[in-house]
Amino acid sequence: MNIAITGISGYIGTRLLNHLDHLDSVKKIVGIDVREPRIKSAKIKFYHHDVRQPFGDLFIENGVDTVVHLAFILRPTRNITLARQIDIEGTKNLLDACRQAKVKHLLYLSSHTVYGARKDNPMLLTEDAPLRPISGFQYSQDKVEIEQALRDFTNSTNNITLTILRSCPVVGANAVGSATTIMFTPFVMLGVIGSDAPMQFIHEDDLINLIGLFIKHKKGGIYNVAGDGTLKYSEVARTLHKRLLKLPGKLLELVVSFSWTTHLQSAAPAGCLKFIQYPPVVSTDKLKRELRYKFQYSSREALSCLAALICR
Repeated sequence: MNIAITGISGYIGTRLLNHLDHLDSVKKIVGIDVREPRIKSAKIKFYHHDVRQPFGDLFIENGVDTVVHLAFILRPTRNITLARQIDIEGTKNLLDACRQAKVKHLLYLSSHTVYGARKDNPMLLTEDAPLRPISGFQYSQDKVEIEQALRDFTNSTNNITLTILRSCPVVGANAVGSATTIMFTPFVMLGVIGSDAPMQFIHEDDLINLIGLFIKHKKGGIYNVAGDGTLKYSEVARTLHKRLLKLPGKLLELVVSFSWTTHLQSAAPAGCLKFIQYPPVVSTDKLKRELRYKFQYSSREALSCLAALICR
């Protein structure tokens, strides 16, 4: 198996490289990123390459048959044009490369944010729930657009299997500094008065193990990914030893919007607040039923692993 990974030098890409390096079935790992990988592997052939530029020749040259697409702007940004170039145009270049190299399996790491953060969301969202991204939160909007492009591509292409994993926030011993932990960086976590919504997390080891299983079995489909159970937002703050400051929703929206617009903070635009009030909670029954996978860490245990690291 010759696997290409876009965004191989990021948080998830680094963990996945380490995992695949130990699998006998993986002969070659083609890494694509604008940064050098943080770990060494005898299997890797790294290309310092921007996904905004075509790279079909790299796939053909290396006989790539399996692709994991991780290249994406994760952190909130004011440069919308750049984000869309990397997210959307980069994915189009990836699909062109897959077509040219006749790739057999494409796995994309999507997000539970595609369901939107809405008061009327059911308690457990299944994979067939409507996708309702939040206006003003580009991350979820781009994820939805890319998922559609991937489905259109596979529907018009013969002999390719598509896997989409809609993951909740990923945490673990290596998550410090990742985009997921931005909201946990300040000493004070902001909340909305009258809201204490349940949240889900997945441990990095569970996510990497799952990606490995989907690659090994070349299993297609759309799957929600989250550790068992939930934690209330207030429990998240206590677990991370953070002070929780709650404000009226409208006031908090004005404060975050003003501070984002004036560059007083770069953590999040106001659209992100909906994911504090109404975070999507997903069902993983399909994943457990079809893969018979048992998560090593619950949502609470996954977050505790992060807390053990940042609270030392």
